[in-house]
Amino acid sequence: MDNFIKYLIIIVNTVIRMVVIIIINQVGCSTESQQMKYITDSVFLCIFFNTGFLLMLVNANLEEQGALVAKNFNGLISDFNQDWFTSMGDTIVAAMVFNVWFPVVMEFINYGMRSGFRLKDYIGREEGFNTKMSSIQQYVNLHAGPQYFMHYKYSSVMNIVFITMMFGAGLPMLFPIAAASLTMLFCLEKYMIYYVYKQPPAYDEKLNNSVLKNLSFAPLFLLAFGYWILTNQ
Repeated sequence: MDNFIKYLIIIVNTVIRMVVIIIINQVGCSTESQQMKYITDSVFLCIFFNTGFLLMLVNANLEEQGALVAKNFNGLISDFNQDWFTSMGDTIVAAMVFNVWFPVVMEFINYGMRSGFRLKDYIGREEGFNTKMSSIQQYVNLHAGPQYFMHYKYSSVMNIVFITMMFGAGLPMLFPIAAASLTMLFCLEKYMIYYVYKQPPAYDEKLNNSVLKNLSFAPLFLLAFGYWILTNQ
């Protein structure tokens, strides 16, 4: 059941990212930088709520907080107790571990798909030709790499940092797991930008500064939830 929840979280987060990106692209913004900022923040908030808060709320028991709240939150876990660590804690750690190697697996899958389409084009060509594409642009699109989505990477980095800060006081293993995940992302993206992705557009510093500003609030979650967890007898 824990593995099912773990994979469900990953699938739901992926779907949320796609839906949010489609909606904001349809609405549009005045500048590309502003649109990237909205997409990054919106995707991050959705996956952070889904990973960090939704797991707690669906099992939360808030009967001591009033009748209105207790009616909607009458689960089995009332605090960061042993039940939480053996159920939700294990699920969060497993999902974070999954995030370490999931980008690598996805890249191998994408590489296989790109190679398959190129091989299909090569096999289906006419004699004397190297491709069956009817235009140069079609040939370039087939052999070019995927588009680089900076907002997707930034939202992943922020989610890793905030989840680690949120539960790290009670689950210290999240810190080395987060370090491994960020290191893996750095190495993979470094390789992908140089050898796989199309050349990304020249973005200004607004998106980067916005992400750094958001990350400055992550220690507040460590202080708040750390105090809550460590004061639980």
